[in-house]
Amino acid sequence: MATFRCTIVTPSDSLLDEQVTYASFQAWDGQKGVAPGASAFLAKLGTGAARLDLASGQSRWFVIDGGFAQMQGDALSLLVDGAEDAGSIDAGKAQTDLVDANARASAINATPLTLEQREQIERAQRRAAVRVALAGRGS
Repeated sequence: MATFRCTIVTPSDSLLDEQVTYASFQAWDGQKGVAPGASAFLAKLGTGAARLDLASGQSRWFVIDGGFAQMQGDALSLLVDGAEDAGSIDAGKAQTDLVDANARASAINATPLTLEQREQIERAQRRAAVRVALAGRGS
């Protein structure tokens, strides 16, 4: 089966460097899927889930939070602002974080905030929701 190299890199760590048969990740404007032989591209990443189907037949899931994706040749690089392996997410803490994020988002109109502050609150809410959805998915 055809594969390509996929890496996930944060500013402080390299989380993945594997041969994969398929990659799906949250781009800024929607979910994007990549298969072997994909054309070169550069995409801005959003906050969401990334699924990587490994050559071994297993899948690995990550929460990604902003950055860029670059496909060049037979290599996909996800250069992310933040990422977390779904297998390491504590489901209880993720649920608590989501409740807190939803409360902050509900109060967004109660106090004057800058656009940047609103975006940070909404991004934290999206990240918390993805963490709950992916909690317990093994790596």
